[in-house]
Amino acid sequence: MEISKLEAASRLLDTAIRSFFEGADEVAVHSLAAASLNIFSDLAEHGGNSWRAHLGDDSKLSAREVKRVLNRAWNFFKHADRDPDKTLHFEEIDSEHLMFVAVLQCGELQATTCCMQAFQLWYIAAHPAHFPKSEPVFSEAMKLFPDFETLSSAMKIRRGAAFLHEHCPPQARAE
Repeated sequence: MEISKLEAASRLLDTAIRSFFEGADEVAVHSLAAASLNIFSDLAEHGGNSWRAHLGDDSKLSAREVKRVLNRAWNFFKHADRDPDKTLHFEEIDSEHLMFVAVLQCGELQATTCCMQAFQLWYIAAHPAHFPKSEPVFSEAMKLFPDFETLSSAMKIRRGAAFLHEHCPPQARAE
C-alpha cells in the first residue's frame, strides 16, 4: 500500500473521531488525535498556515511551548525512557480540543471528511461559549444538536454518535 502523509493523518483523525463517539479507550483516542494534528500541522507549516502557529500568536507562547502544551499527554503516553514511574493527570476533554484543531488544520490543507464535518458541528454545539453566535456554522450546529446545554457530557457524546452513524457510515477499504 502506498499512502501520503495527508491521507494517513486523515485516516488517523477519522478513526479518532469514530472511536471517541464509540466510547473507545481515551488514551487511544487522544494518541490518534495528537498524531493526526501533528502531521497536519507539520504539513501546514510548509505552506505557512498552521493552526499551531495561530495558537502561539493568540496565547503569546513560543512555537516550541505550543507544541509542548499540545503534546503533553501524547508524549507522556509514548515515552517511558524518562520518568518511568511518573503519572499524569489526564483530562479527556483535551482530546476533543485536539480533534477540533486537527479538523480545522485539515480543512486548510484539503476538504474535510464527513466524520470531520460531523465532529466540527458537534463540537461547536457542545462548546458554544467558544464561538461567535453570529457565525452561520454556529446556527447550523445548534439546529442539528438542539438543547445541548441541558445534556450531560455522556448524552452529548451519544447524540454525536447517533448523528455520525446516521450521516457518515463507515467506508469499506479497497483491498
